[in-house]
Amino acid sequence: MIRKILIDKYNSSLHLIKILLIMFIILFTFFLSFDSNINQLILKIMFPLWLLSLNFKKIVYFFRNEQLFFIIIIFSLWILITCLITLNFEYSFERYLKYFLIPVIIISTSIKKENINYIIGAFLLGMFINEIISYGIYFEIIRSQIFGFNIVGNKHNPVPFLPSHMEYTLFLSLSIILSIFSFFNVNKKIIKIILSIFILTMVTNLFLTTGRTGQFTLLGALIILSIIYFRHNYKYILLSFITIFIIFIMAFFLSNNTNERIKKAYSDIVNVINNKDYNTSLGVRLSSYILIPKIIENEKFNILYGTGYSNLNEVIHQIHIKEFGDDSIFKVQEGHLHNSYITIFAGTGIIGFILFMLIWYKIFKIEIKDIYINYVRYSFLFILFLGGFTENMFRQKEVMMLGAVFISIIIYVAIINYEEKTNE
Repeated sequence: MIRKILIDKYNSSLHLIKILLIMFIILFTFFLSFDSNINQLILKIMFPLWLLSLNFKKIVYFFRNEQLFFIIIIFSLWILITCLITLNFEYSFERYLKYFLIPVIIISTSIKKENINYIIGAFLLGMFINEIISYGIYFEIIRSQIFGFNIVGNKHNPVPFLPSHMEYTLFLSLSIILSIFSFFNVNKKIIKIILSIFILTMVTNLFLTTGRTGQFTLLGALIILSIIYFRHNYKYILLSFITIFIIFIMAFFLSNNTNERIKKAYSDIVNVINNKDYNTSLGVRLSSYILIPKIIENEKFNILYGTGYSNLNEVIHQIHIKEFGDDSIFKVQEGHLHNSYITIFAGTGIIGFILFMLIWYKIFKIEIKDIYINYVRYSFLFILFLGGFTENMFRQKEVMMLGAVFISIIIYVAIINYEEKTNE
């Protein structure tokens, strides 16, 4: 009798812990677009709850039965090996572990099917609040602080809490695309009106900032998604392209920031071609490609394991100074390559690069039956994949945490599909 009471109390406590963990995962997702210090605190709460929930027992099962989870763990182990070889476990490895790998393991092994809509909804709600604050900044209603948190941007670049316009516009472009699906798949007129206003104001917000990353990823993702979803109807593809073209043309003529940044991009390219001048925003990004031979030739680079994941910034900084001079913009770049793919190749070698590309390939190829989750998968994939060509996504902890949440959803849905097939 006493044993049964103890077992019942244990099961009740375990159930409560699992509910608390899901609540904190939803909170974690909601605060992705806010000050990252909040999510650092939430992670510190999530980890012990995850251990107490016994969800860590699923790791071996996921590792053996889900290829995306398997590849991410192997990729992470390879990063660790490069750090062991070079005897450097400093900042970069710690960031990757804390803001990407651990959240992926916790979230993917803890969530249930019924939690997914709440998680995605929490992200969109957080972005909705950020958007309101952004307009408050633009109209100078909000200036330096709100809710006790410092405002990052200003009237000319209304970014609320995320570190820069790069992260904010990337989050915005993903929110826009996710909201578009909801708009076309709800029947209630009032919800359609609310969503249409939300989408319109987000698109406008995107072009009020100085962030070209979000504009580029939105453009690219919309084009690819139009081809995927309307591939059997060329009229819809053409109509989609015309709509996208009109939106971006209007942004060019109506938004001073967009107009100036596009013109600046053109002049940066001309400067690179004519004067070999890489001391500009776009020039810095283009320089990453011409540095590939220099990276390979560097004595600290090994084709199999690169420079070592945590050694990369130091090595790249030395190459930058050698190639462009001590008085160039690269002096303050501190070895930052504005490209995820070149960064991974340089830091982890050809093996790490192949594993990294396999992660993207598996995200693309995983069979997902649910129409909405399938769309979420593609939206996330194309936004983050394209963003990797303009920034190193594993440098920004906010983007790593965003990636962790959506990859976890994809892993969990893939596990459900695997279990359904094995039970047939």
